[in-house]
Amino acid sequence: MNKKILLVSALVVLLISCVLFTGCTDNAGTANTTTQITSVPGSPKYVTGDIVRNPAYETAWLIMGYNSSTDSYRRAQIYPNADGSWGYRTNSNTDTVTRTVFEKTNTEKITNKPLSSIVIRRPTTVATTLATITPSTTGNTTTPTATTTTSPTGKPTFKKIVPDEGTAGTAVPITALTGTNFQNGATVRLMKADTNITATNVNVQSSTTITCTFNIPSNVTAGAWDVVITNPDGQYVNYANIFSIHVPLVITTTTSSSNSQGITSISPTFTYGNDVPMTIIGTDFQQGFTAKLTRSTGSSLTIEARQVGWDSPTQVKAWFTLPSPKQRATYNVILTMPDGTTRSLPNGFEVK
Repeated sequence: MNKKILLVSALVVLLISCVLFTGCTDNAGTANTTTQITSVPGSPKYVTGDIVRNPAYETAWLIMGYNSSTDSYRRAQIYPNADGSWGYRTNSNTDTVTRTVFEKTNTEKITNKPLSSIVIRRPTTVATTLATITPSTTGNTTTPTATTTTSPTGKPTFKKIVPDEGTAGTAVPITALTGTNFQNGATVRLMKADTNITATNVNVQSSTTITCTFNIPSNVTAGAWDVVITNPDGQYVNYANIFSIHVPLVITTTTSSSNSQGITSISPTFTYGNDVPMTIIGTDFQQGFTAKLTRSTGSSLTIEARQVGWDSPTQVKAWFTLPSPKQRATYNVILTMPDGTTRSLPNGFEVK
């Protein structure tokens, strides 16, 4: 009798163990488990509509799309609105940059917006008043009383300028020049070497904000310019190489041959990174050409293309690697054909 009881008990224990083991096997990976999702190495970090930037800069980039075949982003520069929200574009320009280069320097994602919601417009000046009117009541009569603002006495400082670039031959409204200790009657200038561009419509909105307009002559030198703010008491601040002036693209020809043609356009026209894949549009491009960049501002420097590609007589590609550390400068784009003729675009490319 005792043997039968022990045998039955052993069978029951064995059956329970099998059920428990089977249950654990069927539920493995589902109970009390947190799924870790990691990105595939080499996959794009950003998607269309993302607004991202280099934390060292105030302006940002709008992702217009991603091309998996070239592993590159198409992007456009975007600016914050006056209330700090994002954003607007000043033109329809876009350029292409390799994903690895772009993601290395632009690490801060701000937000994502539908492309259709991003407007293209020129910046507008938002006017405000320095003094407020406070009503004071005496009996049944209300008399407005002006509240004045005391001008600061310290040396002015500079934080940022929006926008931070303009094109020669145009008027550029500055919507936000920010800093501290700005006084009524302050002047604002762009300076490069011995050349000055004095701002008009200067409006000292407060001790921390100025709006103004730069009327940029068509014959100025392209490149980086200083911003100088001077108070009426003579104290000033000079922020070097903060404002970029671009020269409109022009068609040029060389004198080496009557068949020589110029370059009509390039993309991109500027870069923040070290790797530059450039598309060049023009006429009569020949297979077997070479490409180079020559610095047109500052010290002499020539950068030979590490690789070139011939698409058609009107379009070619060139890949450049910029030396480190980079310096802000403007470059000429020069192509040399096998027959000795050249195609060039003076001041066509800028390193920021």
